[in-house]
Amino acid sequence: MIRALFMLTRSEIPVRAVELLGFIGVIVVALIWAERMAWRQISDLRRNWSAEQISHLRFSDELRSGILALHAEWRREMTSTNAQDRSGMEAATRRVRALIADHNGKTNALSERSLVREIAANLEPFLQRIQEALAQQQLEPGAVPSPAPPSEVEWRFARLLDLTEALAAIKRSSADSFIADANAALSRLQRFVFLSLAGLLGCGMGLILLIYRRTIAPLQNTLTQSRAVIDRQEKLASLGVLATGIAHEIRNPLTAIKVRLFSLKASHPAGASEQEDLEVIENEIDRLERIVRDFLQFARPADPELQTMPAGKLLQDTAQLLASELDQRALVLRLDLQSNDPIQIDADKMKQVLINFVHNAADSMKGGGTILLRSRQDRQVIKGKAVDVVVLDIVDSGKGMPPEVQKRLFDPFFTTKEQGTGLGLPIAARIVEKHGGIIQYQTEPNRGTTFSIVLPLASTDENQS
Repeated sequence: MIRALFMLTRSEIPVRAVELLGFIGVIVVALIWAERMAWRQISDLRRNWSAEQISHLRFSDELRSGILALHAEWRREMTSTNAQDRSGMEAATRRVRALIADHNGKTNALSERSLVREIAANLEPFLQRIQEALAQQQLEPGAVPSPAPPSEVEWRFARLLDLTEALAAIKRSSADSFIADANAALSRLQRFVFLSLAGLLGCGMGLILLIYRRTIAPLQNTLTQSRAVIDRQEKLASLGVLATGIAHEIRNPLTAIKVRLFSLKASHPAGASEQEDLEVIENEIDRLERIVRDFLQFARPADPELQTMPAGKLLQDTAQLLASELDQRALVLRLDLQSNDPIQIDADKMKQVLINFVHNAADSMKGGGTILLRSRQDRQVIKGKAVDVVVLDIVDSGKGMPPEVQKRLFDPFFTTKEQGTGLGLPIAARIVEKHGGIIQYQTEPNRGTTFSIVLPLASTDENQS
């Protein structure tokens, strides 16, 4: 399987999980805070709008009503012939006194307490004058009651009404202030609920976007690549059947042509003009045979003969094979052996893969440069499992690869070289797949390219055997 470095790696998995859990945690904390704030404001409103508070605001009206009732009972008593029935006036008196006593324990406003004390102070002389007026109104049976009450009772009654009116004005002011505060609290609660819902909606959309970008999108990308790999494997299976027949059909005529070419070369003396034409024909025949060989190797790769080998030794052996060739091309080959851990490989086939990548790196640096062979240990996901791996990097400082080349990098018969067959990288990919590894790459125009061969570490049992 071919993977670019932008795909999901081992180190990205916990990072994305932490990001997701952190985002969910922020949403939960925000919800708890919003719920507590809303509940506090609702509790404040409920406390302010209690029946006791509303009844407190209506105190002046109730007190005024009680005084009016008391005055009406007194007038009725003054005109009544039954001087012994004073239950109505006594009940009205008890009610007024109870209202004043109850209010004194509940109000904290100095102006209200002062007015209530003044009302209480004027109430007792009023009641005393009422009692005196009733005592003077004791009539003999059959006498006509006087309809006109004493003037002092009326004066004190008017004074009480004035005081209750002043208290009512204060209560109305308190009620207006209370309603204004309640409306302001309701407006704040409305804005808070709106902002909370908007914030919750934004957090939800952010969470959905994060889940999509961090989870669903990579899965879609992986699924697309998996489908591409499956399609590629199906094409390769069909290609293998076709390759066998075509290779045999081509090899037989090529063998006959080479035999006739050998006879022609023997019949012409060295230096003859025909010899140059024959050399061209021979080179092209060799090229055809190489294409057929690569085609067969790509379509029907042989299973690797695995053996345990240190990663550093593999790179050292490959460097020795290429040293003289690269010297002639003014290229420097450096080794960076950060890991010498054992790996299970077919040494010859893996050297073939490394040589192919080094040749490609050399071709990208026409004016000379440096090629780095590096081995390092890592932990990556291979076939859905996180395993310890050895990564073999081939790093060049060439011209890099444009996007259109990257899209077709491992397609069979795609090449940017005039004499290339387009099978080198596909063959390398098949060999690495047979070893249970993957190929990764990263490239930047005019900065170079790094190909990485990711191979699992040899197990302990394999090392002991």
